[in-house]
Amino acid sequence: MIATSTRQYDALCAALKAAFERPETTSSRPHREHGDEALELPSLGQAFLDRCRVPLGRLVGLADDGVIAICSARRGEGRSSVAAALAILLARGHTGGRVLLLDVDFANASQANMHSVAPSPGLADYMEGRERLRVVAGGPDRRLCLILAGTHLGDPASLFHMLAAESLLGAFRQRFEWVVIDLPPLLGNPEAAAVAAQADWPVLVGRHRRTTIADVRAARELLGAEKTVSFLMTGDRTRVPGWIRRLL
Repeated sequence: MIATSTRQYDALCAALKAAFERPETTSSRPHREHGDEALELPSLGQAFLDRCRVPLGRLVGLADDGVIAICSARRGEGRSSVAAALAILLARGHTGGRVLLLDVDFANASQANMHSVAPSPGLADYMEGRERLRVVAGGPDRRLCLILAGTHLGDPASLFHMLAAESLLGAFRQRFEWVVIDLPPLLGNPEAAAVAAQADWPVLVGRHRRTTIADVRAARELLGAEKTVSFLMTGDRTRVPGWIRRLL
């Protein structure tokens, strides 16, 4: 039975507070065992980070907080790398506050491997009531925080329904200045679109010569016509084609 939104919000706020009082968010030693671990930044390459810096500035402008949801139509389009890059750039000095990279690709998460930390426990373990919430911190002045997807035993759709509640997203907003959400591919996980709809800036990632027009249209429709959606293309240095701009 799913608790009320108010209870979920209060429980998540308490869990976040408790997580910041545990060693994995305060230790500066690069250990890899849960309870005493530090976050390593992934090797994305400076060129890739520089390529993401410009669209990040255009996306958020002069804003000093908010939620960015990174999604794609299918796998293999660079979504998780983009999410990690934007979180790193924000933590490096956009405002100086804490940044959360939230991995909710419950079926095929990649942020744990990218950041060299144990994949569980994570958000799914916490939301299904098996583990306390775990937050791993690192990066510049330990301002970059990661909540992993974890291991789900139930239906992932129910987790997305819970996350889509605005009150739960508000709990993350309260603790972090910026939240970057790494969502699963929308065409295989349409429930995730409701989470993206709660973000301030949904970003649809596509890959040059891989993402099809039909896939972009289908993913855009899931996000809702009333929501402004940005598009970021990976694997190419040219400008975004006009047909994509007309869809978004």
